[in-house]
Amino acid sequence: MDVFYYWKNYEIDVRNGRIGYLKSDRNKLGDMRDRHPDQIWAFKTPPGRKGELQLVATLAWSDTPKVKVPPVEAKSVIYYDPHSANTLFYGLAETETTIGEVSGMLRRAFPVAFRSNFQGDNGLQVIDGDLRIQIRNLAQRLSGPKLVVQCA
Repeated sequence: MDVFYYWKNYEIDVRNGRIGYLKSDRNKLGDMRDRHPDQIWAFKTPPGRKGELQLVATLAWSDTPKVKVPPVEAKSVIYYDPHSANTLFYGLAETETTIGEVSGMLRRAFPVAFRSNFQGDNGLQVIDGDLRIQIRNLAQRLSGPKLVVQCA
């Protein structure tokens, strides 16, 4: 099992060093964490392209923080290892070419999430089965240099 996470404030969080964890005001993220996912797939809406998604990161799930994490005010938190070889932050220009493919794939899998603009629990989904294979194959095609993210 993998996790779909809609990372609304991706650029702000990365720029401000909020790395190693993702938070939610919903309990659903904690329920997913308790299932010990393999990967967390982070997506965001590209600027000016409502209704579309862009893959921004593949994050290696961790059951404990791997970097210093500040106190987080949220109902649930999930951790990832920013130093893992399985954690990749994709260049936004690189993923530009896959926006249509990613959007179509995920719209078919999560139509309600798209209609609700990923609000609330709709921004958190379980990824498994064929969808998991499709997303992993797509990520392997993103061959450009990955972003180096500074973390504590």
